[in-house]
Amino acid sequence: MVTLNPRMHRGWTIHKKQSDRIAVITGTITWVFFDNREDSNTYKLLNIFTFSERNRTLITIPPGVYHMARNCGGKEAIFLNFPTLPFNHAAPDKYRLPLENDLIPFKLSDIDDGLRW
Repeated sequence: MVTLNPRMHRGWTIHKKQSDRIAVITGTITWVFFDNREDSNTYKLLNIFTFSERNRTLITIPPGVYHMARNCGGKEAIFLNFPTLPFNHAAPDKYRLPLENDLIPFKLSDIDDGLRW
């Protein structure tokens, strides 16, 4: 279970082995995905989706897709993650990039959530 306060974000994260399965429980979260899988039809494409308690869904994020989340609502947001592999403390399958980087063509200001940064 992950909690995000308004205007807070998490990411960019990528996994090499596991898929993340995420459900937004409360609040409103904008998710940004960047496909870094060379053999994918959506290679190098960026997708932005907003999910909330009013339009719940289960998001499956496959290995090789960078993802970040931003609470774009006015209250605390909570999401659950059900990864396909258990967490390995000795060798975590979790890799990160800074929010501003040369690989992903995205800036936080690209999310128009109506909240002041």
